[in-house]
Amino acid sequence: MEKFTPIEFQQARDFSKKLNITFEFIRQNFKSLGKSLLYISGPVVLIGSLLTGSLYSGYLNSITETSQNPNSVLGFVTSTQTWAQGAAAVLFIFMGGIVIVSVVYNYMLEYHARKDNRIEVDAVWNRVKETLPQYLATFFLFFVVVILAYVLIVLLIAGTARLSIGLAIFTGFITIILLIYAIIPLSLIFVVRAFEKVGFIKAIERCFELISGKWWSTFGLLVIVGLVQSMLASVFFIPWYINFIINMMHNLDGGGVYEPSAASQLINNVFLTLYFLSSFLLYALPLIALAFQYFNLVELKESRGLMSRIEQMGNAG
Repeated sequence: MEKFTPIEFQQARDFSKKLNITFEFIRQNFKSLGKSLLYISGPVVLIGSLLTGSLYSGYLNSITETSQNPNSVLGFVTSTQTWAQGAAAVLFIFMGGIVIVSVVYNYMLEYHARKDNRIEVDAVWNRVKETLPQYLATFFLFFVVVILAYVLIVLLIAGTARLSIGLAIFTGFITIILLIYAIIPLSLIFVVRAFEKVGFIKAIERCFELISGKWWSTFGLLVIVGLVQSMLASVFFIPWYINFIINMMHNLDGGGVYEPSAASQLINNVFLTLYFLSSFLLYALPLIALAFQYFNLVELKESRGLMSRIEQMGNAG
């Protein structure tokens, strides 16, 4: 049996080591973390994925029916059922995202406390139950901040437009750059709140404090891990695409518009659901990478891990 060596969180790592430790953590905890994600966040994410996949399939079906009914797409988009289903999909995806964040960071907290990867789902669930209100509040407050920022930007651009169109365009351009800059530090807000137990405003301040001088490395890490996440999720999209091509070939045979069979539509819905479900669950990948970036930044700026190891050596002596 392979000897288990717990990963040290509080450690400074360069870019390649942060990527390596992210995938090492996933490899080491694939079974336990995977079970926690499936059992705790899986049901909510599955419902959201089913609703999203059904909406997407319905939209594509309305496009194929355009030759017979030119108003099919408009009818689908304006349908009360479509809007109700869309609202439900957004709600479940939103809740699923919150639960995934909570599961990942509570799992890491449990791992950090135990120094072991044999973590039961119940242990993670108990932590999730206690901290879910915190994650909900963080999402809500973050949403409020985004809305307020959007209103302020609109008012600012509208005000400058009264003076000059060129000034308004320049203001909009600068605003976009500032928003992109702000998104990167704020990506750490959940891990900061999870591991430092601070309030929302303090967490925002802490994010910008930690990211100072390390914006590009954090941005690069998110881009690389995001690409890996997308490529892994796209594997589940290939079967749907093959089935879609087969249906399109039937339509090009010259025998009129081919309406997919019930079995074909069911296959499409299943593959789309798997694609959306995998995409959401694979969101754990950038969350884990951000956690190791957080520990890296803390160690670089405050040397917490080094100080802790020095104290342990002193106590041992």
